[in-house]
Amino acid sequence: MKSLITTAVDLCLLRMGPQDIPASQTLLLVSFVLNFIVGVLMVIGFQADLTRAFLETLFQIVLMLGALYLALHITKRLSRFNQTATALMLSGLLLGLMVLTFGDLESTQSVDRVWSVDFSADVLEHCSAGPYTETYF
Repeated sequence: MKSLITTAVDLCLLRMGPQDIPASQTLLLVSFVLNFIVGVLMVIGFQADLTRAFLETLFQIVLMLGALYLALHITKRLSRFNQTATALMLSGLLLGLMVLTFGDLESTQSVDRVWSVDFSADVLEHCSAGPYTETYF
């Protein structure tokens, strides 16, 4: 678990990219499950019931992974899916843990979103092997 958190911190601080993560189905599955659990806990923190929390979190993750799959398929870089998806799952896990740890969900949510967008753009730039704006826009 400590190595997962260390990897997530290095990813979020932009010290490593998705290409530095092993292309492992098991690692992707573990990071997915942990990210899902943290996501459900965050949604429950907003006074939602458990069913709504499950559905919201599942929808968010499936939407993100679906968009990633589509983008990599269009750019013919589908072989990078496991590493990129794992990087996004690990960053979501770390950011979610930070939001849960530091309490006030509403005030930390905006910081979480800004950092998440910045990190996601960096990950997409790494996986596309080119500047983000040139590849997708």
